[in-house]
Amino acid sequence: MENNNNFLKPTEDLRNLQLLEEISRDSSASQRKLSERLGVALGVTNACLKKMANKGYIKIKGINHKRISYFLTPEGFSEKTRLTYHFLEYTVHYYIDLKKNLSEKLDVISKQGAKRVVFYGAGDVMEVAFVISHEANIELLGIIDDDKAKQGTKKFNFIIGGLETIRDLKPDAIIITSMRYKDSILKRINDDEELAKIPVHGL
Repeated sequence: MENNNNFLKPTEDLRNLQLLEEISRDSSASQRKLSERLGVALGVTNACLKKMANKGYIKIKGINHKRISYFLTPEGFSEKTRLTYHFLEYTVHYYIDLKKNLSEKLDVISKQGAKRVVFYGAGDVMEVAFVISHEANIELLGIIDDDKAKQGTKKFNFIIGGLETIRDLKPDAIIITSMRYKDSILKRINDDEELAKIPVHGL
C-alpha cells in the first residue's frame, strides 16, 4: 500500500499530465490561469512549460508576453496518452490494494464487537469502505464530515452530518474513513468528552 499511496501525492508526472490536458483544452490560457487550475505557484507552471517546450511536447506562439498560446505537438499528444495510461493503471492497482486493505481492517473491527458504526470522512476511502462494509457484517448508521459544503447532502441514502450527529446515532464505534484528515478528526473526537468514550478505528 505504501507505493500506491504515493500516487495520491502531487508528482511531476501528474502535474505534467494535468498541464498537457489543460493546454489541449484551452491553448490560449495564460500561465496565471494554468497555475490556478493546477493549484501550483506561477513559477512552477513557468518552469514546467519551459521544460515541456525543450522536450518538444509543446510549442509556444505569441506576439508578446501578454498574448501567448501553447499548442501540443505530436510528441506532446503521445506523452499525454502515455501518462494517462500510466495513471489509469496505477488507479486500478490502488483501488484493488485499498479494497483488500480496508476489507481486512473492517473484518477485524467487526470481530472486536463493533457492529453499528459511523464513517467519519465522506471522501473516496469512505465510498470503498461502504461497498465492503456489508461483507464485514457491519451496519452503517451514518456518515460524518467536517466540510460544511458536504453536510446536508445525500450519500448512499444517508444525509451527511456533522460531529454532533454522532451523539444521536449512538454507534458502537467511529471509523475514520479519511487518510488525509485522520489526525485532525481524531483530535476533534478526543476533544469532545462524550464522544471520546466511543471506540475509534482508523483505516
